[in-house]
Amino acid sequence: MSDSSFATDTFEPYVSPEVAAKYLGISRRELLAYTRSGRFVGHAVDPDARRKDWRFKISELDAAMSRPTAVTQNSYNAKRQPGARKAS
Repeated sequence: MSDSSFATDTFEPYVSPEVAAKYLGISRRELLAYTRSGRFVGHAVDPDARRKDWRFKISELDAAMSRPTAVTQNSYNAKRQPGARKAS
């Protein structure tokens, strides 16, 4: 029996934005923009800091990637549909 207070078989480390972005195949800047918009779950090292230092769990990124996203009038895809008018 181990003396540690957490189970090591369920432990998942946090990764840096650089590692998370590389895993997803996107830029660090894109990852952070998606995190601020709520698409991805990020964990701020200091939630009260003005400039956040984010960490991510790969399992949470995988879950977010498998979630369907709604196409809205403001999304890129909705604007690019054939016959769609340019916003004035």
